[in-house]
Amino acid sequence: MLNAAVQLFFLRELSFAHFAFPRWQAVLAISLLGLLASFDPNLRAAPPDHPPPPIGLIVPAIILGVWAGFLVFLGILKPWLRRGGRWDGQGDLFNLLAASWLVTDLLVIGLTNLSVPMPFVLPLGLYSLWVGANALTSAIPRASLGYCFAGIFLCLLPAVVSSGIVMVLSGMVSLYLGALLGMLPTGA
Repeated sequence: MLNAAVQLFFLRELSFAHFAFPRWQAVLAISLLGLLASFDPNLRAAPPDHPPPPIGLIVPAIILGVWAGFLVFLGILKPWLRRGGRWDGQGDLFNLLAASWLVTDLLVIGLTNLSVPMPFVLPLGLYSLWVGANALTSAIPRASLGYCFAGIFLCLLPAVVSSGIVMVLSGMVSLYLGALLGMLPTGA
């Protein structure tokens, strides 16, 4: 998977055959992105009179949120790419998406966690969209680059909204369970 992810980062054209790696690798990659994103120092920022949320509450919420966004992308792109006979449904879109997300998103998350200012991180985030569209176009030759970009843009808002909802709900459940088990600090 790493080889395919690095090649996609450099905009190499890869067929679906390059994404025939075991599914657990893609699952691990998406989970790793969620885990690393949960260590963003901005997530633990809190007003001085409130303690920051425990990392044990943040980590599961962010991992589940990343998974929600990923699954929304997958759920929207499958029918989008099949429109007009562009894709016959053959090939592992799950693995392709995971590989296309891995390197650029890992860099974006790493730079964000290091508190690099957003104007320096944003171009890499936009490049991530290019990597994804290029990966889809190279694996699905009948889908043009513009069509793949449109599909990705179509996914963005629903993925962000669903990811946010899942993060809030899982955070609330974590807070409730933490309070129920007496694991939260006093005043939380």
